[in-house]
Amino acid sequence: MSDTTGAEGPSEQTQKRTVLVRNRDFLMLWSGESVSSLGSQIGVIVLPSLAVLFFGQGAFGVGMLIALQWIPFMVLAPLVGVLTDRFRRKTLMQLANIARFVILFSLPVAAFMDQLTITHLYVAALLKGIFDVVFQLSYQAFLPYLLDRDDLTDGNAKTQLSRSLALILGRSVGGGLVSALGPVRAMAVNGLGYLASSFALMFVRKPESPPEPAQGGAKSVLNELKGGVVITFGNRLLRYLTLMATFGNMAVSLTLAMIIVFAYEDLGFNGAQVGLALGLGSAAVVVGALSSQWVNARLGMGRMLIFTHTMLAIAFAMLPIALLGDTAFAFAIIVVSQCLSSFTTPIANVGIMTLIQKTTPPEAMGRVGGVALPFVWGSNAVGPLLGSALAVIFVNWVAFLLAAVMALIAVAWVLIGAVYRIHDEVPEEWRVVL
Repeated sequence: MSDTTGAEGPSEQTQKRTVLVRNRDFLMLWSGESVSSLGSQIGVIVLPSLAVLFFGQGAFGVGMLIALQWIPFMVLAPLVGVLTDRFRRKTLMQLANIARFVILFSLPVAAFMDQLTITHLYVAALLKGIFDVVFQLSYQAFLPYLLDRDDLTDGNAKTQLSRSLALILGRSVGGGLVSALGPVRAMAVNGLGYLASSFALMFVRKPESPPEPAQGGAKSVLNELKGGVVITFGNRLLRYLTLMATFGNMAVSLTLAMIIVFAYEDLGFNGAQVGLALGLGSAAVVVGALSSQWVNARLGMGRMLIFTHTMLAIAFAMLPIALLGDTAFAFAIIVVSQCLSSFTTPIANVGIMTLIQKTTPPEAMGRVGGVALPFVWGSNAVGPLLGSALAVIFVNWVAFLLAAVMALIAVAWVLIGAVYRIHDEVPEEWRVVL
């Protein structure tokens, strides 16, 4: 096999002005995606708050509400991926935004009419989750239409930056809205964010290539679903990236679920200490997003994946050390561990998405994303279950050792698939041919 390392030094794109300045259409797309991401993170607080404060729901009710928003990612993503490749992606994103606005705005309208029920809230959560999938798959499939191949890393880096900021700001804003306006009025403001996102997308002017006309009905859809599986797992790069991301996400989700229990039960933290430690550590996600393009250019995207997932393994393996010192020592260990994992996550996400976009023809991006999503995001549900099972059988800190092993398994997939040999450009023989 020929050497696929590409250029040894940083690519020329690092010398250009940011793509936000050079590409007005991407600026508008990114603005719409940023508002959409902020709205989603605000909803993480507002929707459960509505369930608790308006309906008096407890842990089970809130858990159901959150689960209903994740189910479409695991169950419907392959079908939505097929539809994404059959329609114009910009239109689908606008439809998803308008639908989420209508869905969320129906809640305060029903409350104003004294007709809001818990069933309405659950149905709204499920429908919102469906259109979250539509927007997510359409966005990542639309990006290659707007950007040159050399600009994909920059574009994905800007996307990770906006999502990182939304992660930090959205939940604070959501809590502030609930406190200032109450959960019902806060939901109305949350819905208006999606309408603003759809408005920004109206100013994306570049015409999108029309999709291939759909042939047949249900049988044709089934064939395209099968085709998506063949493309994703038949291509060596896409196969190993999917396996790597699945184990990496599982490790991260396991740790996020168990670290709170560990901090309370084993370290004796109070609520303020837990919140401050996790908040300080999570702030590093912005640093990671800002430096993601630079790190990918310096290390090369393949070696970057080894670096980031090795750092994740170190971050998770060091958590049990917190048991060896006093509260201040334990607090420092938690912060450092969270900083390492938060810093590396957006860097890895930029590299993974860029590699997928450079490997997959734009007209197949929806199907590839739809097949990979249940594995990659479904692992977010599996990780906490594995962690809690280990904690029950053994002790809490054993779960972090499993998370470290999972991160190293992710590294192993990069090595087995020779993904580490790719620096910037994906060689022709590794790309998907339809």
